[in-house]
Amino acid sequence: MGSSRKSASPNKAVRLVTERFERALEGILARVVVSADGAVAVAYSGGLDSSLLLALAARHCHEHGRTLHAFHIHHGLSPNADQWRTHCERQAASLGARFDSLDIRVQDIARDGVEQAARLARHEALGQLCRRHKVRLLLTAHHQDDQAETVLLQLFRGTGLRGLGGMAEIHDAHALLGDGLSLGRPLLDCSRAELEQAAAALDVQHIVDESNADTRYRRNAIR
Repeated sequence: MGSSRKSASPNKAVRLVTERFERALEGILARVVVSADGAVAVAYSGGLDSSLLLALAARHCHEHGRTLHAFHIHHGLSPNADQWRTHCERQAASLGARFDSLDIRVQDIARDGVEQAARLARHEALGQLCRRHKVRLLLTAHHQDDQAETVLLQLFRGTGLRGLGGMAEIHDAHALLGDGLSLGRPLLDCSRAELEQAAAALDVQHIVDESNADTRYRRNAIR
């Protein structure tokens, strides 16, 4: 589901996305107990959204003297997964981010479905990486279009009015990550189209996950 916002020029898109990111991150950091020079991490798949988020976070951390981590989860669900991890490690190094990854085995597919099972395993692994590196705040690249899709998915699952709440910009204590860890979504006010324009203008290198075009997955079908 797309945004109703009109397309901006590339330079304007970069400015808008950067301003919204910085404003959102400032609010997130104000709510999470992170020291002035404390570390933050980005959940980095290598796709366009997380690649742009990593680039924006790298600029912020460089300007504010923060350590930045890039955490990558290797699901093993794609034949290209090894190449994606290599790409992510190289891009993280080029941005000055400390890279780490975990291999996971997606379980309970028959019970939960591939999407949900992978989501649960991914969050558990990201929580492990946060604890390994003593990072309290993990940033994800969820955006405005993801928010709309999430609301629809929640309604399809029968959550009723509770599902209309969608995703929050911050979870002070994210249940799937584990105790003491917070999750922030500083791109939640940006549309996918704006992120695409900003990434192109900034020449952000990213991978394309072939599964995103597979309509057997409910989220892809909604798109």
